[in-house]
Amino acid sequence: MNKTVDLVNKWGEYEATHPKATIDEFCRFYITNTREKQKKNKVLDGNIPPDDYSTMAKMVGRLSKLHATYALIGLKECGLNSLDEFLYLNSIGNLIKPRKTEVINNNFNELSSGLLILGRLKNKGLIHEEENIEDKRSKRLTLSKKGNAILKECYKNMALINEKFFGDIPKDDVKLCTQLLSSLEAEFASRWVADKGKSFVVIINKLSKKPL
Repeated sequence: MNKTVDLVNKWGEYEATHPKATIDEFCRFYITNTREKQKKNKVLDGNIPPDDYSTMAKMVGRLSKLHATYALIGLKECGLNSLDEFLYLNSIGNLIKPRKTEVINNNFNELSSGLLILGRLKNKGLIHEEENIEDKRSKRLTLSKKGNAILKECYKNMALINEKFFGDIPKDDVKLCTQLLSSLEAEFASRWVADKGKSFVVIINKLSKKPL
């Protein structure tokens, strides 16, 4: 069968059961189902959660933990002792003289934990504190020359880790995954500070159209 005709037929089958679907949604459906038929891997240690949302959450969590484990090996070669230290250096290096709370909130840490991380970086001579003209109660942070050099070395090692981790995935698939998850990351990154300290019921009710 002609490939174009075959594709049109598959779109017709999909549209019949999903009349409001967009072409983008069909493409994602087609790619996902084709890949599932082509490659049956044992995933999640064979322990598949009961629904798709839980499966995705578990897979993202396991990948994040595995990636962090390998990343830490590369970061220790640069003189850092935790992934958080790299993330804080990265934030300070890319933000314009941020306040301590900006860096801490940007990395989803509690204030006490974040101050300990910043203290370690300061003791290592990787960051400097500057007076905040706008608010004398807080400090502005910058990288030291040593901190900037270490951050650049970290970038090199992280690039190698990322290549080894994701290099076998076609780049179009990587871009698609990023596109699909970007709005979700942006939403929760922007709201997590406001949700801190709230009860589970309050948070769920804010997120859901069907309150508990």
